[in-house]
Amino acid sequence: MGGYLTYGANSPASPEEPHRRERSLAIARVFLAASVFIAAAYTPSNSQWPSLRPLFLAGYLVVAAGVLLLLRTSRGRRPLTTGIVHAIDVVAATGVALLTDAGGPFLLVVLFPLIAAAHRWGFRATIATAGAIVGLLVTHAVLVTTFAAAEPGQPGALKLLGVRTALVLMAGVLLGYVTQTEKRIRAEGASIAAIVSRVELRTGLSKAMALVCDAIVRLFDANRAILVIHETASDRVWSWEGGRLNPGPTVPLRVTALDRNSLDTYLFAPISTAWHAIRRRDDRLDVVALDREGVRSRGSMPAIPEPFLAAIGPFHQLMAIDVEIPGGELTGRFFLIDSRWDGDRESGLAFAQRIVRQVHPALYNLYLLHRLRSRSAASERARIGRELHDGIIQSVLGVQIQLHALSVPAATTSRALASELNRLGTILRDEVVALRDLIQRMKQLDITPDQLMNTIADVVQRFERETGITARFITPFDRIDLPARACGEVARVVQEALVNVRKHSGARNVFVRLAVTDGICRLAIDDDGRGFPFAGRLSPAEQEHTRQGPVVIKERVRLLGGELTVESDPGRGARLEISFPVAIHAIHG
Repeated sequence: MGGYLTYGANSPASPEEPHRRERSLAIARVFLAASVFIAAAYTPSNSQWPSLRPLFLAGYLVVAAGVLLLLRTSRGRRPLTTGIVHAIDVVAATGVALLTDAGGPFLLVVLFPLIAAAHRWGFRATIATAGAIVGLLVTHAVLVTTFAAAEPGQPGALKLLGVRTALVLMAGVLLGYVTQTEKRIRAEGASIAAIVSRVELRTGLSKAMALVCDAIVRLFDANRAILVIHETASDRVWSWEGGRLNPGPTVPLRVTALDRNSLDTYLFAPISTAWHAIRRRDDRLDVVALDREGVRSRGSMPAIPEPFLAAIGPFHQLMAIDVEIPGGELTGRFFLIDSRWDGDRESGLAFAQRIVRQVHPALYNLYLLHRLRSRSAASERARIGRELHDGIIQSVLGVQIQLHALSVPAATTSRALASELNRLGTILRDEVVALRDLIQRMKQLDITPDQLMNTIADVVQRFERETGITARFITPFDRIDLPARACGEVARVVQEALVNVRKHSGARNVFVRLAVTDGICRLAIDDDGRGFPFAGRLSPAEQEHTRQGPVVIKERVRLLGGELTVESDPGRGARLEISFPVAIHAIHG
C-alpha cells in the first residue's frame, strides 16, 4: 500500500517470526479440520458424491496434522514451502465447497485460506486466493457440464455457484482490506516508535536531530530533510538540514543561523498545514494539500513563492509539514526533498503529518533541556566570575599593594630583598590580568552584528590598558552581517589570540584587522614577539600533520566553518589569519 512503510516496520522482528506464524496457522488448521470432520458425521450431505466427503475431510485432517508435526520437529527450518501449504488449503476449501452446501462449520474451511493469505502476505494475495478458489469452482462446474451430460441451464446449480463465488470474493475483499489496514497501522506505529526512540536525552540536541532526519529520510526513501524553526522569544531563525548517516562517528547535520528575512522565504503563508508537490515535465508543480485534520484541501492551490523554490534547490518531489509547539514558542516547517514511494500521495502525506506530530514534542523537550543546561552553565560561569572578581582578585591585589609598600623601606636596607619583592609583585600583577582574562572569557557573549565592531574594539583597548602592549583594531566596516552566534565566536577568537600574545609572545605591538572580500570574512592578528617555534607558513592541513598552532582558536574557527593559517618568523613575530564565509552554515546548536 505504499513504499513509505519500508523502514523496519515491515521486516520481521526476528528470523523465527515466519516459522512461528506458520506454526500458529498449522495449529488452527488441525483444529479446524478436526472440527469439520466431526461435524460432517452429524450433518447430511447434499452433494452428488456423499461418500467422498468423510474421506476427503479425513485426508485433510491427516495432511493438517502432518504439516503441524513437520513444523514442530523442524526446529526453525522450513520443511515445506509456504506456497505448497497454501495450495493445500485452497484445494481443501474448494473440495469442501463442492462436497457440502458450504454453510455452517464448512464455511470456515473456505474462509481459512483467505485468512491465512491475509495474515501472511496482505491484500493482493488474499484477492488472488479468492480468485483461485472461484476459478476452481467455475472449472469444476464447466467440467461437470461438459463431461457429465448435465443440463447447462440448471437454475439451482447456477444459483449455488453464483452464491459461492460471491461469498468467496466478498470474504476475500473484506479480509484483505481489514488485514492490510491493520498491518499498515501496526507498521506506522512501529515506524513512529522507532523514530521517537532515537530522541534520547544523553545524545544531545544536534545528534538527536541527525538521527531523526536519518530515520525519516530512510523511511520515505528521500534525499534529504530540512527543518526550519523560528524561536519567537528571541526572533531567531534556524535551519537544520540532514540526510542519511554515513558509517562512522560523523553526523552529516548542517545547522544554519538564518537572518530574519529568511522567515518569509521558508515559512511563507501556507498552502495548508501539510502539502506535497511534484514537478511535472512541463515544470508545473502538482500540489496535494491536507488541512490540520488530515482532510484534503479542495479548490485551486496558491503558487509556491519563487524565493522559496530557489532556496530549497532543485527537486522532483517536495513534502512540507507545519510544526507548531503549543504556546507558540517555536514555529516552523519540516521539508522532505525527493521522497520516493509507490503509495497514494494523500496517505503518505498524512503519515508524514502523524510522524511530525509524534516526534516534535520529544524534540521540543530535548530543546528545553538543552536551553536549560545552557542557561544553567551561563549562570554558573557568571557566579564563578563574580566570586573570582570579588574574592581572589581583590585578595591578590591587596597582597600586591602590601608587597609594594614593603619594597620601599626594604630598598634602603637590602636591594636584593627589594628586587625580590618587586618580582613577586610583578607575578601577582600578571596573575590578576590572567584572572581578569578568564572572567572575560567566562562571560556569555550575546553579540549582534551591530555590536561586533565595538565589542572587538573594547577587547583590544582593555588588553592594551591592562598589559601595556600597544594594540590597535583596524577595520573599514561599521557592521558585518554575521549571525549572532558567529559574532560571539569571532569576539572569542580575538580574546583568545590576545591572551596568547600576552602569555607567550613578549610582543610590544599587536594589530587586529577585520575585513570582508568576496563574501569571505578575514580576521588577522599580528604581533612583533617571539613567534612560534617554526619558520614559515602553515596551512590547516600542515597544522594537523605537525600538531602545531593554537588549539583553542582552531576549534573555534572550525565552528565558524573557516580556516586558520599560521605564519611565524621566530624572534620577529607571528600572524594568525582566519577566513570564513559570511553566510555561515557550520555553527552547531
